[in-house]
Amino acid sequence: MSDYNLSQSSNVARQRVYADLDNSFSVHPIYNDVLPLIDLDAVKQSLKNLLLTNTYDRPFQPNIGSNIRELLFENASVLVELELEDKIQRTIALYEPRIRNPIVNVTDESDKNAYRVSIGFEVSYDTNTEIIIYLTRTR
Repeated sequence: MSDYNLSQSSNVARQRVYADLDNSFSVHPIYNDVLPLIDLDAVKQSLKNLLLTNTYDRPFQPNIGSNIRELLFENASVLVELELEDKIQRTIALYEPRIRNPIVNVTDESDKNAYRVSIGFEVSYDTNTEIIIYLTRTR
């Protein structure tokens, strides 16, 4: 019998868990191929895409999206901030299973005609992380 102990394999480096294409489609200077986003950056981009997508924006997946843009043209108030927080929480719970324990804070920045959305969360292999998104009114 061998004396190989499976618990000694902790020296193995963690492999990449998540990968996605960068929305900017940046090209690698040497390989001349699109650079991928990996791990935490891929999760952050996915979250941002989910939040900025309205329902019926995606062909063949009409239910995916947050519909938070409809609230950006309402008069700024605490009720709108709470509604934004609620919609963001529901979108994360429904469509982003990689994110755990999300903490959403929405702050009105009327001088910039925007809402500052701060989302703190955990991913299975990482500690607490935060992403900040500015939602602006555009026509």
